[in-house]
Amino acid sequence: MTGKPSPIRYVGPPDLAAGAAHAEAAGRDDCGRSPDRQAAAVIDLPVPDDAHAEELSATLRSVDNEPFLQAVSGRPVRLHHRSVDTLVAAPDAGGFGSAAEPTWSLLLRAVHLSFAAHLPLSLSPDVLWFAVVHEVAAHVRLNADHYAGVFTDTPGHRPPILVRDDSLLDPDPDWSRSIRLVLDPLRERIGPEVTDLFLPGFSTTTPDDVSSALVALMSVVSPYYRFEWLSLCGIPRIRLDGTAEDWALLSTRVRELAPWFDGLGAWFDALRPVLDEIAATAAGGPVDEDFWRSLYKWESRSGGDFVSGWITVLFAHTQTPAGPRPKESFRWRGGERYLENAFPSHVATVPFRWTRPDGPREMQFLAGVLGIERDDDGYLRPRLAHAVTELLPSSPHPSDHLLPDGWTHSRLREASGCATARALTLDLTVLVPTQDGWPAEVEATHAVQVAMYCYVRAAADGVWYVGDLLEESDEVVLWDRLGTDLAEALLRI
Repeated sequence: MTGKPSPIRYVGPPDLAAGAAHAEAAGRDDCGRSPDRQAAAVIDLPVPDDAHAEELSATLRSVDNEPFLQAVSGRPVRLHHRSVDTLVAAPDAGGFGSAAEPTWSLLLRAVHLSFAAHLPLSLSPDVLWFAVVHEVAAHVRLNADHYAGVFTDTPGHRPPILVRDDSLLDPDPDWSRSIRLVLDPLRERIGPEVTDLFLPGFSTTTPDDVSSALVALMSVVSPYYRFEWLSLCGIPRIRLDGTAEDWALLSTRVRELAPWFDGLGAWFDALRPVLDEIAATAAGGPVDEDFWRSLYKWESRSGGDFVSGWITVLFAHTQTPAGPRPKESFRWRGGERYLENAFPSHVATVPFRWTRPDGPREMQFLAGVLGIERDDDGYLRPRLAHAVTELLPSSPHPSDHLLPDGWTHSRLREASGCATARALTLDLTVLVPTQDGWPAEVEATHAVQVAMYCYVRAAADGVWYVGDLLEESDEVVLWDRLGTDLAEALLRI
């Protein structure tokens, strides 16, 4: 960066981890408290007895600090995290339901209470350092142009500093830890010299103190950067079971299998680099985080019930109502997307007849990924398994008569991939938009509901249309024409 003052000579350990190390060595609890707090000095300043001071001391109470946080925010807020949730206050000093919560410094308020109530006062270098940095931040914000050269190479432009932390979606997110993730991005932007200058790492520093100091530093550089926290769904850890040799054998065996099936050449070409990368990781090679984050969704991008990661390369076919259909593309980098229900079940079925003394039975072997377990270490494991079933006569669905000829609810659910697909009675009002803006009513011969969609066969032309079912009014508003074949219509949406 240009325009910086002469080199800053830093004295002392610029190691942010020192605070956490000190806390652990001192046996502090999760709130940063230490039963045997080290004191650099204790200064005795005898004061005369004072009845008023004793009376004030007796009235002090520990109260919730939320009113203070609401007041200093200047607007209504919802609390997501507090590393400290109380403050000591007198009945007339806020925190006891006063009309206006004081917003003046709690450092100054603690000193005031100590002075007025004749109570001992404990000060830490972390608190005083924060006070100093807070004033520096105010000065920088008032003189942003003057100090731009210290903190940025792009004056006048506020690029984002992005922190990705998917763990914040957990039921009990650790925001204090998440704040500390901004350290490396800050160092990249403003340099380690300036970053470490603002983070001394005292012997009293707790992990929560580190987080508070980082917020102070973010305040200093806020004229030059925008801060964004990104939390998406993702897989936090992946374990490759077995040995490196097992994964190498998997990759090798796929290579040996490929020449036997020339019709699958494009699939094997796409599959090999994926398996090679997995084998390389299992062998102890460098971990390509972008690759592993893209297992389910490319670049771990959330949103929508689709699959776009390299797991899709394991499938040479998609599943359709007519059966497996060869995929035309195996490009997963770039976010080629498939619906979750577009893939086959990964279950092999083999019918067989079991001849017994009491007569033959029609049976079936099943094998594949038949289960998912959660092991003692918290990992989810897809389980390879097998089953044996007896094929029983299927009983008709009571509403099969509402479907077109040749259709049953079993066929409808298989064709649509929706286990709750169902026929609807015709006591619905079916509406179609017209050019003049007024909907026209349509007579229907059949209607089925598949997930959020309603398919209606018009009596006039025998064409299937799709629309939205408004259950509160028993109306269907159609918005697209699909064709005369129900199976093809189900594939269109």
